[in-house]
Amino acid sequence: MKTAPSSTHPAPRIPHSAFAPKNVSFDQRALLIDGCRTLILSGAMHYPRSTPAMWPALMKQARRGGLNTIETYVFWNHHERRRGVLDFSDRLDLPRFCRLAQEHGLHVILRIGPYVCAETNYGGLPAWLRELPGVQMRTDNEPFKREMERWVRLVAEIIRPLCAPNGGPIILAQIENEYDNIAATYGDEGRAYLQWAVDLARSLNLGIPWVTCAAGRAAEAGPNDVASADGSLETINTFRAHEVLDAFSQKHPGLPALWTENWVGWYQTWGGLLPKRPAEELAYSTARFFAAGGAGVNYYLWHGGTNFGREGMYLNITSFEFGAPLDEYGLPTTKSAHLAKLNHALLACADRMLASERPSIASAGPAQVVCAYEGGVAFLCNDDEHAAATIRHDGRDHALAPRSVKIIAENGRVLFDSATLPRPVTRAFRTAARLAPFRVWREPLPEEWLAALQTPRVSAKPVEQLSLTRDETDYCWYETTLAVAKSEAGAPRRLQLDGTADIVHVFVDGKLAASTPGPLRERRGLLDGLAFKQSFELALPAGSHRLSLLCCALGLIKGDWMLGYANMAEERKGLWGAARWNGRPLRGAWRMQPGLAGERARVFDAPGCFAPWKPLKKTAARVAPLAWLETTFPRPSARGPFAFDLGAMGKGMVWLNGRCLGRHWLIPESDPMGPWMDWMKRSLVGAPSGVATQRYYHIPSEWLRDQNRLVLFEELGGEPAKIRLVRRV
Repeated sequence: MKTAPSSTHPAPRIPHSAFAPKNVSFDQRALLIDGCRTLILSGAMHYPRSTPAMWPALMKQARRGGLNTIETYVFWNHHERRRGVLDFSDRLDLPRFCRLAQEHGLHVILRIGPYVCAETNYGGLPAWLRELPGVQMRTDNEPFKREMERWVRLVAEIIRPLCAPNGGPIILAQIENEYDNIAATYGDEGRAYLQWAVDLARSLNLGIPWVTCAAGRAAEAGPNDVASADGSLETINTFRAHEVLDAFSQKHPGLPALWTENWVGWYQTWGGLLPKRPAEELAYSTARFFAAGGAGVNYYLWHGGTNFGREGMYLNITSFEFGAPLDEYGLPTTKSAHLAKLNHALLACADRMLASERPSIASAGPAQVVCAYEGGVAFLCNDDEHAAATIRHDGRDHALAPRSVKIIAENGRVLFDSATLPRPVTRAFRTAARLAPFRVWREPLPEEWLAALQTPRVSAKPVEQLSLTRDETDYCWYETTLAVAKSEAGAPRRLQLDGTADIVHVFVDGKLAASTPGPLRERRGLLDGLAFKQSFELALPAGSHRLSLLCCALGLIKGDWMLGYANMAEERKGLWGAARWNGRPLRGAWRMQPGLAGERARVFDAPGCFAPWKPLKKTAARVAPLAWLETTFPRPSARGPFAFDLGAMGKGMVWLNGRCLGRHWLIPESDPMGPWMDWMKRSLVGAPSGVATQRYYHIPSEWLRDQNRLVLFEELGGEPAKIRLVRRV
């Protein structure tokens, strides 16, 4: 790997009128904007995963990085958390986000879905869809299609003024998302649903092309595959689009090759491996795609951001950095500097590249090719993953590192070398402030709650959690009586839960006795499988005991495959199966209480009268489980971005000034995420490190006040005296 001095790219000045197109179409080679073939260099930024105060800087960084387009999903699950109650305010202000992109000279690709995957809770679908009688997600199902159509038509009217024919920045819209992942499950019903979705999109008359997309190897599917629909522009999602480009072109001969998701890295799960994609490999794959005739790319993601609140999918950590060119805090990285050089080189060659229907491709060795365009632009490609190579072009020898691409201008000048990295960008966290001593209040068990806060449900059998919580909280209590016979006393015996998810904390007579060990697996299989059974070894004295189970959700699934390809409507949390003690079913009545008393009293908004806070002694090493903690601190004098260092805490939730920053969990990174990731290993690198999956939690600067209040709910216990406010530098 070579390095080169870093360079900065000023955002070129582009007249506003250049980004107010009136006509968008496409031919077999490229997207046409006002009749001109246009190379699309896009970066994904999800507006809910950052804040309005961050958006201008993110847009400026995108322009400096050579992008001319921003892509985002539309998040139905955030905008309509309760049916009929809409929210487009603050970081959900989609029109403001789009207008700001246009002000910075950027087109917008809007992926409406409304199923979006996106590692967001329930794949972008609102949880209340589960409650519709007879609903099945993403198939030819009338209850689902009725709600989907209502939402899509609403979004269409909101964005219509922002579409290109009306002078806005939106040049493409997407309906559905990566349907090939589940197409085989639904067969003809899936085909009918997908065609219905495309027909619905076209009926909206937004005046812009509609896209669908295929994930990875599905681009090679046959002409009759379920994941295709007439009337939409099919695109590619994968790590290396050039490897499927020939098959894609044969399948779609009249369509340009658009790469809607060039995965710059990957997401991380609690306790899971952090996969990484090297900058030089990403640059090679991107340049190689354009060498082979690609017409546009969307880096997924250019900025990942943060899963604030409870917005991440099942098991996804709060950070959504994704190995993106701009880190979670919006700061540039080595990857952004490297890709900026590539993007600017591509822009410099764009007119000549797009004037050619396809490049002229000549072999230059066993794994080497030269892809030449009219006008003297050539891509020298060494596809050998292990050996360097020399390619002679226009009378000159060019040395290429393994798996690399050089872009050569007509005079032999090297415009870009994917193997030559800029000077590395390194970042760290530095302490910005030590926090004042904390106050503490213990979360009571349900029978200790104030009567005004209680909403219990009593049943002979446990009731599944989401039917009680509507996914408005992670937490639900399940209580019953546990009788221990004299013959069972003293020695460890097994408490078996036959249907449960995700984390369970077992309390016996008010004391924490056991918790679900991590890590959990992202793909758990069918609901009657082993992944939904948990057991705990408990040694208890003889007699009658109060058994209290605090079930803690970690977000909803994002797709059928996470439930063994059962429909997403089958998603479950809490306890719904039989509970057994030493093999014997527990037959007493169950009392279920959704949520926490502290949540009901909203102790994270203001101190309130429901929480008798007590000072936590400075000498206290740890707080006990089920602790609410609060402290105050002034606005830091240093410039951000900022984070909380929660490396001494266990698991729970964290709020700043009433806003939920997200879930926290100090589980070590240890699990490689299972064999389903094997197909990615050619592009992703990394190994389990044993360090905390996530230690630092992003604080948006606009959420800070002159005086600030930090509140945590701690499930397992921790050392709050070690919490620090830190600065990202």
